[in-house]
Amino acid sequence: MAEHSEAVRRAFTRQAPAFEDPEFNRLFTVDSDWLFERLELDPEDLVLDVAAGTGHVARRFAPQVRTVVALDATAAMLERGWIEAKRAAVKNIVFMQADATALPFVDGSFDVVVSRFALHHFEEPAVPIAEMRRVLRPGGRLAVADLVCDPDPDIAAIQNRLEHLRDPSHTRMLSLEELAQMAAGRDVEFRDVERSLDQWLAQARTPEPAAAEIRAALRADLEGGQTTGFRPREIDGDLRFLHTMASVIEDRFAG
Repeated sequence: MAEHSEAVRRAFTRQAPAFEDPEFNRLFTVDSDWLFERLELDPEDLVLDVAAGTGHVARRFAPQVRTVVALDATAAMLERGWIEAKRAAVKNIVFMQADATALPFVDGSFDVVVSRFALHHFEEPAVPIAEMRRVLRPGGRLAVADLVCDPDPDIAAIQNRLEHLRDPSHTRMLSLEELAQMAAGRDVEFRDVERSLDQWLAQARTPEPAAAEIRAALRADLEGGQTTGFRPREIDGDLRFLHTMASVIEDRFAG
């Protein structure tokens, strides 16, 4: 587990400079704002953003709540988020480096806990989910969003293999059903987002041998070969594919 945690930190230290650059990564900016739009927030809420990365969600929530804690394991991501918060004059965010599997807070500390695009980087995603619930106050709200895989286990295995080739910190995308069960929510939304393969690879700084293998797999799929689950198509020479994103909002936490 320690070895995987180090792989995550290495991966996101590399990705930090372009993590919110829409030229490379629209998925983490404008294409994902819908994920938590239906989450109810109160001006007095204390919010925790777990595995926050650069704190994109935290910065969006900050004007609507009392305080947001943006927690992540990678210092470079938090530094980038702090710079963006300062640039936007957002002052009610605390950036904290810590482990999502052992949150440094007492039980029932927060009114709202969110996590976005993080579970597929954990070897045991149930562990951070349990920690998120532990620090949530009775009556609080938990919202979790992530990429999800194909419901067919064989296709999902191919998707996850290619995801891991691109970024070795990737463990496994859950299916939509698994994510809904793990987050214990009935308020579920999902949609497909089309992405440019080259931009996706560039954002992760994927080494060329791995990138070539991924391109070959998607091109073979496009030409009628083994399905990858990514439903590729080509537009003016740009090889594109689909990611499915989902968000689950838990009913008010009973404690």
